[in-house]
Amino acid sequence: MPDTTFDIEVIAAADLGVVPLLDGKPVFSKGDAADCAYIVKCGSVEIRGADCAIEVVGPGEIFGTAALIDDRTRSCSAVAVGATEVIPIPDSLFHSLLRDDPDFAMTIIRLVVRRLRATLAQLDGSGAVRPASMLSPERSRVSA
Repeated sequence: MPDTTFDIEVIAAADLGVVPLLDGKPVFSKGDAADCAYIVKCGSVEIRGADCAIEVVGPGEIFGTAALIDDRTRSCSAVAVGATEVIPIPDSLFHSLLRDDPDFAMTIIRLVVRRLRATLAQLDGSGAVRPASMLSPERSRVSA
């Protein structure tokens, strides 16, 4: 699969601000309104659905995009794993990038499909469903 990470230095240069998070601190919870997506600057963020982890995202990876795409509330929760820093990408910038940057749009499409496939694999039993607390970044990270 083609690369699905972003250059942190380029994104950090946009001066969008950095949000520091302690281990276990939620970035957002299922049902929250969405006004931005996030890129992991350092550390890891666990994406949780129901009682299991869907994915652990690391530096350069974007998350929190689905609610911006369909203009609904958050469908999952996201929680910091260890000391973590994330960069928020405001809704308006996210939509501009989707419209104006085909590479960005394709990366987002790949990420959405990757996460959909992971969720479907868990639902049909072909994927290992593990409680969120047992999923480590090293075992779960999907990289291109």
